[in-house]
Amino acid sequence: MLYLIGFMGVGKTTIGKQLSKQHNISLIDTDEKIKNKYKSSITEIFKNNGENIFRKIEADILRDIPKKNLVACGGGLPTYKSNMKFINQTGCSIYLKASENELFNRISKNDNKRPLIQNKSKEELKLFIKQTLADRKKFYLMADYTIDTTNLSINEVLTKINALRITI
Repeated sequence: MLYLIGFMGVGKTTIGKQLSKQHNISLIDTDEKIKNKYKSSITEIFKNNGENIFRKIEADILRDIPKKNLVACGGGLPTYKSNMKFINQTGCSIYLKASENELFNRISKNDNKRPLIQNKSKEELKLFIKQTLADRKKFYLMADYTIDTTNLSINEVLTKINALRITI
């Protein structure tokens, strides 16, 4: 198992799709799996049930993923319960990171799709990114590898991952 973790907008799904093609392995995106299982958007699940219930659903989904897959994890997934411990016990993890400015530029383009940042002003979004990254950093840094994607193309990130010579 290979798990891609990191903040929203860092490119876990985009990179995961390309790795999936390169290595002929299935990609499981935890957010997509949740949407399909519950026939509802992540935003609706948050709105109707709250973040705590969503995180429980996310943890259950994580533990139900069949072995030998590539997993793009939701941004907050590593922070709940013992998810990072589970991830590192069952596979290899890569923390895809980016600068606060890079994250802001990426996620401000489609913030209406992300429940934690809907209706935030630019200043509120910048503060949210800064604070949430600080809160999650200790979990993200538990990953086996870290790759800074700031100012890198998709191909450059893929080259860095493939250079790690890990079994996917």
